[in-house]
Amino acid sequence: MRFAATLTLIASAALTPAVAQQRATLAAGTRFETSYVRIDSKHPGPTVLLFGGIHGNEPAGFRAARQIAGWRIERGTLIVVDRANVGGLAANERWIPDLSKLRRDLNRQFPRKKNGQPTGVLATALWELVKKTRPDFVIDLHEGIDFSKVNPKSVGSSVIAAKNARDRAAKMIASVNTTIENSKKRFVPRGPPVLGSLARAANIVFGIPSMIVETTKLDQQLTLRVRQHRILVHRFLTDLQMLSGRPDVLVGTAGSGTKVNVGMYVSVGVGGPGPQRLEKILSAKRGFVVRRLCAADIRSGALAQFDVVVFPGGGASNQARALETAGRTAVRKFVRAGGGYVGICAGAYLAANNYDWSLGILDADVIDRKHWARGRGQVAIEWATPKVRADVLYVNGPLYAPSRDPDIPDFEVIARYRGEIRKNSAPVGIMINTPAVVAGSYGKGVVICSSPHPEQTKGMEKIVRALIRRAAGQ
Repeated sequence: MRFAATLTLIASAALTPAVAQQRATLAAGTRFETSYVRIDSKHPGPTVLLFGGIHGNEPAGFRAARQIAGWRIERGTLIVVDRANVGGLAANERWIPDLSKLRRDLNRQFPRKKNGQPTGVLATALWELVKKTRPDFVIDLHEGIDFSKVNPKSVGSSVIAAKNARDRAAKMIASVNTTIENSKKRFVPRGPPVLGSLARAANIVFGIPSMIVETTKLDQQLTLRVRQHRILVHRFLTDLQMLSGRPDVLVGTAGSGTKVNVGMYVSVGVGGPGPQRLEKILSAKRGFVVRRLCAADIRSGALAQFDVVVFPGGGASNQARALETAGRTAVRKFVRAGGGYVGICAGAYLAANNYDWSLGILDADVIDRKHWARGRGQVAIEWATPKVRADVLYVNGPLYAPSRDPDIPDFEVIARYRGEIRKNSAPVGIMINTPAVVAGSYGKGVVICSSPHPEQTKGMEKIVRALIRRAAGQ
């Protein structure tokens, strides 16, 4: 068993001189290999060990842990394992892939008694981290199926704490519940953690105050669940005086002056494979940091840490309603101050100037609104510079015409439709030659809108990256 084979000091301009980050490898050289980040404030204080992604079909935990790993702590040490079960996360399945029924559930492989031992390469590697660091607290982020208050057989929306962690868990629950209007969806205390789990083992063997935090998948968007995890952990760290500020830091030290920080709205009103495709296209190795946002994130001021906000395809009016007036105002303020906006299909409708719910940040009206459901298919467009034609996926995107609003500068046409899709009785010829991709400005910000879906069209990956960079002012 090789433990932490690699240890690298990360020097980042985003870190204050008093904070050091170390990244290390667990289970190095095996198919279970993963990593963790150690954030040392250089000031005395507790050590907190945070896990995400132990169950691969519970993505909110790993996404929240990845965001929390960018937080700047003020005292003590924070250690984050965000992708504990890399194989399970890649396969979107609960288990460790290709192991027996007895060994596949990672969160049942840890010691069940004082002198017990973990089972398997991955569990042993994670347990060695606990033994080596001897943290003061352990938190493990998970997701349940249903709400505990509604269905007591499910652990969703609960904090499952060891006896010596229940007081802290109660404060965490009180904090997150202030953000949940529906009383049936509020968090409840439970405990102790199940035998064989990492949290239970840490408590049994070392007496460490430990807990499992469970959000609920049922009827809740992933981005909302991630936000709930952040709020819960934020309250925990704040009570330990390790952290100040708000729980809305999604990038933190993961960003840098050379990367484009992209906030992507992926919540109510967003559908289809667009977000997943954009995350692949806008990878870290290409110079991007992408974080998913919910409407509450936007209303809480999270856009300030991003260079660009992206609104993908889905239903624009539903996106607008989810944002509420405060969220739409926050987006306009962000762009007006110099932030970039990229709208694709529904996001292009949202940016337009002639709906009572739209943002009005682009000098464009949507025309032939009666036949908005024109259909789906490949359609020809022609790029303005250079004049090259290509086929792109179209799915009921908006048809634009200039709005002639004196308060918004005219838009530039980047590409035009040279073909058309006219299902559902759409009239002949309306779509041809209308703008397909445009660029405008709103205040100090750049607005890029695409009626079709280049992010879902093979061969247009470079174009998508170029459009995002242009919106970022690069």
